[in-house]
Amino acid sequence: MNPILEKVTVSSNSSFALKEEILPHIKIGWHFHPEYELTLFTESVGKRFVGDHTDSFGPGDLLLIGPHLPHYMRNDEIYYRNDSDLRIRAIVVHFTEDFIGGQFFDIPEMGMVKKLLNNSLRGIHIYGETQQVVAKKMEELLTVEGYERLICLLDILQLIAHSSEQRMLSSIGYENSFSLNDADRINSVFEYVLQHFTEDISLAEVAAHVHMNASAFCKFFKSRTGKTFTYILNEIRIGHACRLFIEQDISVSEVCYACGYNSLSYFNRKFKLITKYSPMDYRRRFYHEPNAAALTLG
Repeated sequence: MNPILEKVTVSSNSSFALKEEILPHIKIGWHFHPEYELTLFTESVGKRFVGDHTDSFGPGDLLLIGPHLPHYMRNDEIYYRNDSDLRIRAIVVHFTEDFIGGQFFDIPEMGMVKKLLNNSLRGIHIYGETQQVVAKKMEELLTVEGYERLICLLDILQLIAHSSEQRMLSSIGYENSFSLNDADRINSVFEYVLQHFTEDISLAEVAAHVHMNASAFCKFFKSRTGKTFTYILNEIRIGHACRLFIEQDISVSEVCYACGYNSLSYFNRKFKLITKYSPMDYRRRFYHEPNAAALTLG
């Protein structure tokens, strides 16, 4: 298992870290770091967890994650098969608050960017036209160096800061209570659930998987993620249901059973609780408002 604290390396000829990642699948688990992280996925599909936020992600996903905010991304299971020819591609930027000088973001001209960085402590998802413009700028980051690269990053932050096409992810009351010793156990829980959420798995079964009794596991999981295990399991399943509604022409009952539920009425209740829409209303809303699907879970 990867440690929960990620070490970010900055080269000697740059003030911030930039990398293009092309891999068979995402390898790092639940982690945090003292730097801000701006990530654009151009090829990748899976589930993401940012603080107490849960959702699916895919190509075009653009996130700004603040310092010390735990986050975890895992691809769909097909990416981890030996015969899979899928890959991920992401452009990732890491920078510290003082990467351009200790007081730079405190000057009046950078007020909106300063606010953006403060909001990123909850994680920010950027969408719409802003995402498209920023995505092109991030590709440009890979082709320029020195002063041009620095200005390009500042332009990106300025674009996002002045856009309304952003939403904060983790709840305002979320507090990070992770320690390095929690890393293996939390990663093991998420990996197990993401491999088996379409099956009839129980709380006791998952607790036993990490060698805890059910009561201790419930307290541990809630204190580390801000949500109960059952709620996150439902978020994962409902997120998968949303994708099935979008990608496949199948009935509500077929989606229900494909997501690990064995009761259609229970599925309908949980779907509406998490998305605010009934399954049929969600499907109709998606086909009339294609961009709305990105705003279903939170």
